[in-house]
Amino acid sequence: MTIEHIEDLKVYVQVIDSGHLAAAGRVLGLSATLVSRRLARLEAALGVRLLTRTTRRLHVTDEGKVFYSRCQRILSELAHAQRELLPTSNEISGTVRVVLPTSMLSYGIMDALNDFMLHNPLIVIQVQISDEPVDLLAGGWDVGTHIGVPNDSSHIGRHLGAVSPKIAATPEYLARYGLPESPLELSQHDCIRVVRRGVVHEYWPIIDKQGEVQKVPISGRLICHDFITLYSAMCAGVGIGLIPLAALRKAQAKGELIEILPDCRIEGVTLYAIIPAGRNKLPRVQVFVNWLRSFMETLDV
Repeated sequence: MTIEHIEDLKVYVQVIDSGHLAAAGRVLGLSATLVSRRLARLEAALGVRLLTRTTRRLHVTDEGKVFYSRCQRILSELAHAQRELLPTSNEISGTVRVVLPTSMLSYGIMDALNDFMLHNPLIVIQVQISDEPVDLLAGGWDVGTHIGVPNDSSHIGRHLGAVSPKIAATPEYLARYGLPESPLELSQHDCIRVVRRGVVHEYWPIIDKQGEVQKVPISGRLICHDFITLYSAMCAGVGIGLIPLAALRKAQAKGELIEILPDCRIEGVTLYAIIPAGRNKLPRVQVFVNWLRSFMETLDV
């Protein structure tokens, strides 16, 4: 059998939200008996048990929990789609769910996001900061980021810009161990390494003053998985690390970090916004991604 009544999904979600059949019925304007019948019809269509019921409590099965999460997203998207079709709806509204890398914090993303929300008062932003891979589809996310051209055909990629980090360390570290004067001298220092896509970086691709790329082997006893940890470790004097220019400027202003080998640069990476196919056509998502691209273009990163 197949689900033929969207109202059954609304009943199911309301029952879980209310915690009781009678309470859900009062919200929906239905009798507890009718609520029970619609739940039974839904379970019969799915062929699985969603809830177990006693005289006092409802217990959601594992299958029911997964289905509840899906139903929430389905009903939310349906509501947004209906609002967007209203001829009187001139302003873009709804929730944009976003996963951003921790390095975005160093770019001043939260200050900029505040400005975005002031200019888009009907848009709600749900944001998660993470450097770990996230399943956008499974998590119900609208926008994520990806280093390099995305190769997942189920997602749409939008170019945001290139990121070229700087080499830096604290004045105390450099006073203790010396200032590297050439890229290869970095191999003799404690360099804070990072993990990307499960792989620990063992070298830095440094472009010297002549424009030649040198793959400089690096070593160090600290390995970080996110920018916040990396930045904190660098400011604590643990070693030399790579940092976005925007973050370096702030640290330099506070006297926390000093740029190393300013005449050299690191091979940059290209950052893309990735959007699950279909969501890229939602006006609220389009507005956010366009804003994110404009924000990145204002940064000298």
